[in-house]
Amino acid sequence: MNNFFQFLLRVLAIGGLSLVFVSAIVFLKPAKLHKRRKSSTSILKYTYLLYLASYLAFLYFLMFTGKNLQEYFHEKNYFLVIFGAIIPTAAIFLRRKIHNGRTAYNYLFSILNVSILVLLARFFYHIVIYG
Repeated sequence: MNNFFQFLLRVLAIGGLSLVFVSAIVFLKPAKLHKRRKSSTSILKYTYLLYLASYLAFLYFLMFTGKNLQEYFHEKNYFLVIFGAIIPTAAIFLRRKIHNGRTAYNYLFSILNVSILVLLARFFYHIVIYG
């Protein structure tokens, strides 16, 4: 009976995380491009979706890993994971409020999304290899 509840929890987690990702796709409309800023807007949208997919996969991995994560996740890493969740999403929501320098804003947060993606890959690598 314990395996059934663990399986149910995993299915619900996959469903919930998938719902978050599909909602982001519907909200962003990645195929719809801005008239004047085609490249910077599309780069921002696609790097955000790539970041979000990897972040959700990382969260799923953390939820169901059998390893002791207390030794690896000290205060600095907790802050980085929380920072990695809040800042890119806030940037996507605030992007329409920025009028002057929006192209630079799009490129800056695209670089931030890729940086967080590399950080998540590093965390994942350390947990799998050294954890």
